[in-house]
Amino acid sequence: MSTEPGDQARRAAMIEEAFRRGQQALASGDQMEASHWLDRAHRLAPADVTLAIALASALMTLDPARSARLFRRVLTVADIGAAWFGLAAAQLRAGSPREARRALHQGLSRHAPYAGLTGIADQIAEAVGAAGWSGVNGDGTIIARSADGEPVQIRLDGRRMTAMTLPDGWRRAARVTVTSGGRHLIGSPVSVRAIGRVEGFFEADGVVVRGWAWHPGAPDQDPVLTVTMGEHKATIVATTPADTQPGSSPLARVRAFAFPIPAAWRASVPVQVRGSDGEPLTAAAETKSLPIEPPRRWPTVWNRTVIILTHDDGGGVARRVDAAVASLKRRGRSVIILKPARSDIGGNAVRIETGDGIPAPGSVFRMPEDRDAFSALLRATKPVELVLHHTLNHAPSVLETLLALGIPYDAHIHDFIWFCPRIALVSPDGRYCGEPALSGCEDCAAKPGGYLSEDLPVRDLIARSRVILEGARRVIAPSHDAGGRIERHFPGLRATVIPHDDDRRIPERPPTARHTGVVRICVAGAIGLHKGHDVLLALARDARDRALALEFRVAGTTIDDQSLMETGRVFVTGPYEPAEAVPLIQAQNAALALLPSIWPETWCLALSELWRAGLRVAAFDIGAPAERIRATGRGFLLRLGMSPAAINDSLMNAVSVRSVLPIPAPTSYKGRDTTTLSK
Repeated sequence: MSTEPGDQARRAAMIEEAFRRGQQALASGDQMEASHWLDRAHRLAPADVTLAIALASALMTLDPARSARLFRRVLTVADIGAAWFGLAAAQLRAGSPREARRALHQGLSRHAPYAGLTGIADQIAEAVGAAGWSGVNGDGTIIARSADGEPVQIRLDGRRMTAMTLPDGWRRAARVTVTSGGRHLIGSPVSVRAIGRVEGFFEADGVVVRGWAWHPGAPDQDPVLTVTMGEHKATIVATTPADTQPGSSPLARVRAFAFPIPAAWRASVPVQVRGSDGEPLTAAAETKSLPIEPPRRWPTVWNRTVIILTHDDGGGVARRVDAAVASLKRRGRSVIILKPARSDIGGNAVRIETGDGIPAPGSVFRMPEDRDAFSALLRATKPVELVLHHTLNHAPSVLETLLALGIPYDAHIHDFIWFCPRIALVSPDGRYCGEPALSGCEDCAAKPGGYLSEDLPVRDLIARSRVILEGARRVIAPSHDAGGRIERHFPGLRATVIPHDDDRRIPERPPTARHTGVVRICVAGAIGLHKGHDVLLALARDARDRALALEFRVAGTTIDDQSLMETGRVFVTGPYEPAEAVPLIQAQNAALALLPSIWPETWCLALSELWRAGLRVAAFDIGAPAERIRATGRGFLLRLGMSPAAINDSLMNAVSVRSVLPIPAPTSYKGRDTTTLSK
């Protein structure tokens, strides 16, 4: 995620808008629409606990299993009563009453129940045959609902009680037990210390004591505080709702307070503020010590080390590198990963870490200034193989140092950075360049918009790449199309084609039945310019202008969500983790998928994910997607450069048929592990 202020502001605005639309839909009773918008907000800000709980709550009836997963994820971050009670409700709706009981007990044992919990708690207790359930409110009142109205016995720290309200000073006690017929009710024993605990902060300037406080275990309760200066003492209640403060727990409902110090108190003595639990609030001058995780040690023993060079831009390259690392580790190999970095004084640098993410001593090496130290560290790992996945943003001296190691290496083709400064063969006007002669490439490279971090003529780029590629043990391309393009630009070179997947092993779903009503098309992945953002925008505008019964769902992200969504014909879910791809695509309930990519992709992981989700796919007749669709027949091809209207008409007409083009019989090739290296 970008750290530029403008990008952060735009992202914050998108999150706020998605959350607002979700809340609006909830208010109108449209849970499905609410879940879509809240899911987008959550994906844009996955660490935001408030958004996670809002989404989990909206999914309670629509998808209780996912709702439960979200609540569990929140609980790995913080002990929040709303999350425990939400998890209990979700588990009950998912048909897991025993799991619901566990969650309800965890919540009630440390958190005050909320007003609407009774119905769910009663159902859970009945479903598991419990003696009932119990809890303690923030004001000290006890809730005890026993099965069949049986009498209950209540004890505070072992002392029997007859009243249903705890005595003064109860927040300094330890626990309440509630039993019936010798059996604990769900929630018992209740930690009254957890429910009565006060969390807060204050500062004093000699005139006013200001701060905030709240009860994490009973967020609806106003904290009662004692302010002390020497022999002077006053009791105040913090009642003013305030924004969540730095240092407070996630989802904190804090109250602000301001206590004017009486003139008679103003002496040079320390101020203390204590909660009703007897514990002091944190003063401004105090700092909390946080546990520091000991640094993981750089290995001293290496086993047939493989060095991997890659970029730091994520995406499909990162996923292939992750797969390679996992494969190597399973075989007991040591792994070193090199990524580009910026040094602390500026300039090119390289970051070194192990396959387990352990940084090297020094971690970042300025290049070429630290070349000798960089080389010495690499040699100390006793490398036997090198894998070049990507050179983007690496200084030339990094490659020179690696090749000087004199070890065999493979070069992987993920795009066309070897001969194209724009990497994806997309011209400045946003079109496939057609791969012109060298003079045309030089003219294109002279215009703004290149991605190389060095000013290198195309002729010199090709010459340098030829030396590297011809010296490789293998030049590995994931498709025949990608391999063929590399071979055309480097005559005499022979690429080894090793697909990332075996498409024949992806289960083929039955053809989609004829669709009635609005036709929904799914687009998957991170949609930038070369991935077809402008194509999608043109399609959405055409669908809007012609009032077509057609809409698009992007399962992923784009470079400009707002322009797409303003058409009223596109919804963008927000980012996802690789394991979420297929269920997220399926959740869009699309009739067909579209790959709007305008460059000759070398593989396209999104195509695999769309097929795994059971969708046929339309794509432009270029690159590996076209090769794969022809080989499998699982979709149809569009002429690159078709008008938006013609594309939309093709999509709508194709919903009920298998293909609009004759697809040749599948070509057979074996899917192989792209991480295969010498033993």
